[in-house]
Amino acid sequence: MSSEFTASLRKHIQQLGLNQLVLGLSGGLDSMVLLELCHQLTQSCVIKLKAVYIHHGLSVNADQWAAFCQQQCLKRQIPFEVQKVQLNPTANIEAQARAARYSALSAFVLTPQTALLTAHHADDQLETLLLALKRGAGPAGLSGIAALQSFAAGWLLRPLLDFSREQLDAFAKQQQLEWIEDESNNDSRFDRNFLRLQVIPLLQQRWPAFRQNALRSVTHIQQQQQFVEKQLEQLLPTVMHAAELDLKLLTAQDLTTQKLLVRSWLALTGFNPSTDWLERFFSELIGAKADAQPLLELDAYQIRRFADKAYITQMAEAPQAGVLLELKHGQQLNTAVGQFLLNGDNKGTPVLITDDTLYLVFGLFSLPFKPAGERQSKELKQWLKLWSIPPWQRGHLPVLVQNNRVVAVLGVATSAAQDQANAFIDWQKS
Repeated sequence: MSSEFTASLRKHIQQLGLNQLVLGLSGGLDSMVLLELCHQLTQSCVIKLKAVYIHHGLSVNADQWAAFCQQQCLKRQIPFEVQKVQLNPTANIEAQARAARYSALSAFVLTPQTALLTAHHADDQLETLLLALKRGAGPAGLSGIAALQSFAAGWLLRPLLDFSREQLDAFAKQQQLEWIEDESNNDSRFDRNFLRLQVIPLLQQRWPAFRQNALRSVTHIQQQQQFVEKQLEQLLPTVMHAAELDLKLLTAQDLTTQKLLVRSWLALTGFNPSTDWLERFFSELIGAKADAQPLLELDAYQIRRFADKAYITQMAEAPQAGVLLELKHGQQLNTAVGQFLLNGDNKGTPVLITDDTLYLVFGLFSLPFKPAGERQSKELKQWLKLWSIPPWQRGHLPVLVQNNRVVAVLGVATSAAQDQANAFIDWQKS
């Protein structure tokens, strides 16, 4: 096992140009095997190795486990660090602990030449597949655990995925390794433990080759998913306009491709919606009447449709209509955001303060405005419509007003009113 592991990890080190490995160390059997294997590798390979213990505070023994990991690293002269994370006991502990763990470990992967190593093995892969089947996951979920993926500024490597728990146990005994047993591993209330302790042993007893065959299926799914992702990566930009999804171009595709493209578009913001939510996207957002303004919510975001495009926006109330800032004679407006000025030529010409007071306002769309290069003046709301500014963005537009007429319209603001003023305007006495 040692030679197979060393050959595989050396290959990754060379291909990725790695000069530092960060090991997520728990003190359990799996991570202690990985620690020993990495320690042996570094004896003949010029590469830095560091171990990090994530202290979740879930067990009364957590301090002892951290001390054990420190002792084992000291014995091998491997740099070691403890990182504490805070969890909400009322939320999904398994998912929450996993997210907090990776978030903490990301702080140690700061260069493209750094890789985080975790001790996931073949049995973990099987459990992950069964959990994905349980929740009705698609191909991405059924692809299981990736052996290599980008992570933080560098990489995430799982070099034990080809080895079973039995192989790790045999190696640990051969090397006379010490490890700790987490008492929560015997708690069948946790789904993964339930599979490990009760379900998988029965499957293996009935079909001895079950694990091997299931993992072969995972490999097939991973290969097909990688191919699909590459195709979508090339196709997605062709149905987008800036960050928005062009619904006319989207619906020119077959329905299966449409759904895959919508998922890919949402994934750019970090979303992986349920099948039911995706069906609502097609029925309520795409299927709505042309003059409708459909809205779907997804986490803290809103998905809207306007002018045959789908938008993703954060939930935020528009600033209250009225005067935000008053600039009098003797003051100047430094247009650091001049490039956002919608004054016809879009060149962002700075607005100079005359003897008349100038106001920064939100709303007040009924005021007249004559953009540069235009022959006639219209109410601001008519220009906003002509410019195809989505209705929900119009209330966020900072507007400069002088003598009850609009002087200029600045770019879309997304913060609170005073933050918008600070972001868009820097004024000082001349």
